[in-house]
Amino acid sequence: MKHAAPNGSRRQALPPLGPGLQIVRALFVLELLLAFANAAILNPAEFDYDLSLFRSVFAVISSMLSVWFISRRAAFGGPFIVVTSLLTCILMLVDEFYLGAGNEVVTSIGVIPMLAIVTFQLLIYVSAASYVAVSSRVRATLVVRLRSVTQVEKFLTAAVPVRHRMRKWPFWRDLAIYFVAFSFLGHWAEMLFCQLIAAGVFMGDYDLSNAMLWEQWLYPFSAEGIAIALVVVILHPFKEWLMKRTGGRVAIALPLSFVLIALSCTAIDFTTGITANADYHLWDYRNMPFNFMGQICLQNSLVYSIAATLIVWYVYPLMDKGMSRVPRWFADMLFWVLVSAYGFLALLHFMYLSPTGWVFG
Repeated sequence: MKHAAPNGSRRQALPPLGPGLQIVRALFVLELLLAFANAAILNPAEFDYDLSLFRSVFAVISSMLSVWFISRRAAFGGPFIVVTSLLTCILMLVDEFYLGAGNEVVTSIGVIPMLAIVTFQLLIYVSAASYVAVSSRVRATLVVRLRSVTQVEKFLTAAVPVRHRMRKWPFWRDLAIYFVAFSFLGHWAEMLFCQLIAAGVFMGDYDLSNAMLWEQWLYPFSAEGIAIALVVVILHPFKEWLMKRTGGRVAIALPLSFVLIALSCTAIDFTTGITANADYHLWDYRNMPFNFMGQICLQNSLVYSIAATLIVWYVYPLMDKGMSRVPRWFADMLFWVLVSAYGFLALLHFMYLSPTGWVFG
């Protein structure tokens, strides 16, 4: 019996989910919602980068993938759910009772509510793992093998105008992957830049007490994510247009491209500074030469612009070419992994519930 059909009819040919798998999928969705709600409520100043955080991120990613594997009827879904569910339970017990994370919860809400929450979460994972492990219906349903089929559609390559690629799911999926990846890479690049300042390579100073930069190294720097989206949607297409208009003469296209890139980088840096520094005072360039309102300066604008130009002309084309060769199922899976992790970490860092109400930023 074939469970997958060619020419785009695979989804219609998938075996139907029984009530058991529908309940398991709903339980994982519930666990995701609870994790996101908990992340939104917590004050980022009150949590540490310890096992509690990493098991939460692991639980979010594994729950999201479990939902995706079930929806895709993936044969690998059964073993994945069993192993990750049991591992999540072990991490939870070790963290709550051996390392003492549960003591903080007890202090806040009491022993009985804490035990009820832990028991409920354990029941979700143990029930899901037990059912998936022993059910013959699950084995008969999760049968689709995710094949390594490369993406060869013409609309996926950067040579096709963006306005045409925007009509297809792979474009938005890849854009989300780039956004999340560069949001984290941008944070780590900022840490490296500060180290280079300390080494005397660049002028400036930095705040060693900035916990967001040095301690919360999974804090997403969304400005860098927005920058890569700008590269994909505007700057790289503009570079391709310049190359076409100049007959492929790099000596003309590159300087013109650099001007637009420099203006874009400076605008992003200035906008971020005006909005973020109003509350957090992340940087102050008033002592730097050629600064404007203390929010931007010539040195940093040049560094960002040169880096962005390299990305537009060399890095992004390589990324685009690489993504076009990645199996579609793997790219989809990577999308859900990164988006779920970003969503959890963004809620954790960008907002929390205080006694006086919600606090954003």
